[in-house]
Amino acid sequence: MCGSYELRAKARALNRQFPPLHLGLPDMPHSVEMLPAEPVLMITAGAIGYLGNKARWGLVGSFLDREPRSPPLTMPSEGLVTKPFYSKILKRSRCLIPATAFHEWQSLAGRWQKMRISHAKGKTLMFAGIFDHHPLAGTTCAILTTVADEMLGGVQARMPLILEREECQFWLEDHAEFPDEAFEMLLHNPAPPPLMIEAVVDEAPSPQLSLAFA
Repeated sequence: MCGSYELRAKARALNRQFPPLHLGLPDMPHSVEMLPAEPVLMITAGAIGYLGNKARWGLVGSFLDREPRSPPLTMPSEGLVTKPFYSKILKRSRCLIPATAFHEWQSLAGRWQKMRISHAKGKTLMFAGIFDHHPLAGTTCAILTTVADEMLGGVQARMPLILEREECQFWLEDHAEFPDEAFEMLLHNPAPPPLMIEAVVDEAPSPQLSLAFA
């Protein structure tokens, strides 16, 4: 992912998808293109239903004394459950990050072309994410990634971990004990929705945004 994704979904559409979510216009990001270190929308589980919150994109773990210069935008989902600090965030602070598309740079005919990857039927994608609250950085988040599927393999080796409806419910559920095996099954048997890829025309590549999915 080239360090940006798109969110053109309306608040009312997300409210219908996650009742009783009550997003309003002030809850939505001001821009349709989400960039590093900017506020993005995340959906979490509340005591009753779902909650919409804003978080800065780029995870700063609460265990850090100071904020890193380049906090991770994405994190590999494989092996995350065994990492001493990030596994704690995974087990207690999971979120969904809605997007209508994400971007990659691809080399075509000797030049770099920005590509837009979206749901083949125009539906909103739900990325699996984690978040944390840092005393200085505030609430921050990162998108989890997995191995790219066959269609995207020629563009990038990694892609966001995209969850379907039932998987979204599992992801946000408050488990008394984190289901490690179910999580591993989710990673090894992903069922991403049908995706389409198209070129973004008339846009020059930006080295600052050419960040691949980790």
